Amino acid sequence: LFISLIPKKRGFEGCWPQKIMASLESLKDFHVERMLSESTSRKSIALLGHLEGADADTKTIVYLEKKPFVSEAIADALSSEPTPLTRDFNNAEYTVYSMGGAAGGLGAVKCDVIHPATAKHVVKYTKHEVRVVRETAEMYAKVTLPYIEREELGDRIKWVHNILDKKKESERIMLEDTDPKDGFIFLPDMKWDQETTSDLYCQAIANRRDLPTLRSLTSEHLPLLRNILKKGCGVLESKFGLKSHHVRVYVHYQPSFYHLHVHFAHVDTEGSIECGKAHLLQNVIDNIELRGDYYQTVPLTMTLRTSLGLWKAYESAGCLPVEG
Repeated sequence: LFISLIPKKRGFEGCWPQKIMASLESLKDFHVERMLSESTSRKSIALLGHLEGADADTKTIVYLEKKPFVSEAIADALSSEPTPLTRDFNNAEYTVYSMGGAAGGLGAVKCDVIHPATAKHVVKYTKHEVRVVRETAEMYAKVTLPYIEREELGDRIKWVHNILDKKKESERIMLEDTDPKDGFIFLPDMKWDQETTSDLYCQAIANRRDLPTLRSLTSEHLPLLRNILKKGCGVLESKFGLKSHHVRVYVHYQPSFYHLHVHFAHVDTEGSIECGKAHLLQNVIDNIELRGDYYQTVPLTMTLRTSLGLWKAYESAGCLPVEG
């Protein structure tokens, strides 16, 4: 845990900060007044308060940031100091646990266990290089779609079908529209702890099983998209008091799994919204209203990991520029 203490006082003279900082052994004398900010991506929080014994108009900021794992020591730490796991839920090969937890509010470690882990799981979680790719409609038809149908369906999305079939995670469902064409299931994403509203991250998973990507969407699917947008935002307002302008609603291209799903994230959430991946749902609807086959015709620029099978499929088909 990284801690930074920043005394705040206008017109300060003297050496009080240096004396305090030199003798500080714990934060027991720091009295929190309010939170200034927090970041889920940096795992940090900034707190405003004062230190006991300081002048009344002298404020102190405490900035807490979790340090990275020490890769050289983590294997020994896991085996030599057994830490209890509390299972949150399981679906197919994925199980989510809470691991241990420091004293007070410093938080536990979210522990995802994937077993059995396939070669594709290993690739997904391995550090990788990223490239920008401009995918034409022809590339999609000749390379992307055949790759998806060959490599990314079936057992790869069994866990999604488990949710739709109510075999798994039914207790986590926040909203269900059972219409076979325009309905969906709405539930919290595994990344969200379901406690901090500013970190809110949910997904709507379409009931239809014939829509693997953004490229699949046409004017036929506008009722589905409008339904997801309206009802998804509605459940977040009714449950958490979040107006639509507090929520980003988007789809990914390329997605992490090939079954149509829509992300709902609080505007303060910092992950999974990068340029070259996220497409705001309202913009998707607007584009299709302008032209029904918009996503079957326009080029889409995206970021792609070079370790993925799709990148290798593009290489084999000669679709990528020669690097040099």
